[in-house]
Amino acid sequence: MNIFQYMTKDEIRNRINELEAEIKTCSGTRLAEIEREIRAANEALNTGNYRLDDDDKGVEKRSTSPIGHTQILAAYGLATGQVALEGRDLQEKNEQRGADLCAGRAVEFGLDELQLRALTVASGNLVAPTVTSPVVGEGFNEVSSLVDLVNAPVYPGAESYKKGFIVGYGEGGYTGETEEAKDAEPVFDYVSTGKYRITAYAEISSAAANLDNPNYQNEVLKAIRIALRKKLARQILIGRGPANEELTGIFCAAGNVIPADSDLELAHIDENTLDQLVFGYGGDEGIEGGTWLILNKKDLAAFAQIRSTDGKKLYRITIDPNGNTGTISSDESFAVRFVINSACPSLADAEPGQYCMAYGKPLGYEMPLFSPLVVERSTDYKFRQGMVAFRGEVFVGGTPAAFKVFKRVKKATGV
Repeated sequence: MNIFQYMTKDEIRNRINELEAEIKTCSGTRLAEIEREIRAANEALNTGNYRLDDDDKGVEKRSTSPIGHTQILAAYGLATGQVALEGRDLQEKNEQRGADLCAGRAVEFGLDELQLRALTVASGNLVAPTVTSPVVGEGFNEVSSLVDLVNAPVYPGAESYKKGFIVGYGEGGYTGETEEAKDAEPVFDYVSTGKYRITAYAEISSAAANLDNPNYQNEVLKAIRIALRKKLARQILIGRGPANEELTGIFCAAGNVIPADSDLELAHIDENTLDQLVFGYGGDEGIEGGTWLILNKKDLAAFAQIRSTDGKKLYRITIDPNGNTGTISSDESFAVRFVINSACPSLADAEPGQYCMAYGKPLGYEMPLFSPLVVERSTDYKFRQGMVAFRGEVFVGGTPAAFKVFKRVKKATGV
């Protein structure tokens, strides 16, 4: 319904002024509503579709622009300060342009006629100012799901963590009637980890922090959490241990936990690689469950490229919705769960003797949390500059904590 047909010219102009003032303080849906209402008001004034007041009685409504100085819809190729073309003149100019085009002559248009932006109103305010999307574009995933697969017991306030594990069991033996029984004590060992502080820090301006659309502050808080988890996911593999005030990674595990002679050397990935991992892991009496293959994305692609003798793909690779985990399977063999972690160099890029994959049980890696993951916000540090600071920290330890819990894969030497 066009309400402006029941309003006088002055009432319509007053309404336009009110809407222009409101534009400065609103956004989103309301801004679109204001834009539509101003357009309808301008259309009513241009077409004369409004109620006549006492001064207009007896005067026939015209289809050209309304009389007065307040309404300028556009200026076509005119310098600032010049009078805009009235409706009749504009119509005549357009007719002449059409004739020129039909005759093959060039015509000129002013920038405003191209309508690359919204038309201006009397006050000079844009009817449709620049609108910012409320959604910030997502980046790629940068955190390996490995950080969620390991065992993470919580011990608030503790300073270190120690865990014992069984290396092996004894075996009974034959003895004479009066001889002592065969010794069969299990062999125990233990592993320990210290308490390490991992932090992340970021700053944004107070103006950006207070924006609701989009909410940059929440994105910064999210980034701090991602940064901490990203560091932990890498340290689980490549942490250099207590001597370097770091977690002990799988690739740097002590010899009493993962003996070097249990490592597997590979020159390249082929149709036998999964067999070597699955059947070479664990004890002599069984095939272990709950295992995962931790590898680089390039190595996953190498598995996908393996072909059988008839030229078909040997392995079927399925990807979980998170894009970071999935399954490598074969109709002729078994299925192996995998998790991608960029801390692993690809086999093709690794140096001889460098670790590049690990196969085993992530739950056999202990990552004790000595504090919750905390993210704090402060406006004190750079108050004068109007900056808002965010700091995240977590106190954590980490180490493989079971005998031969992972079979590490290294690049073969001499290739």
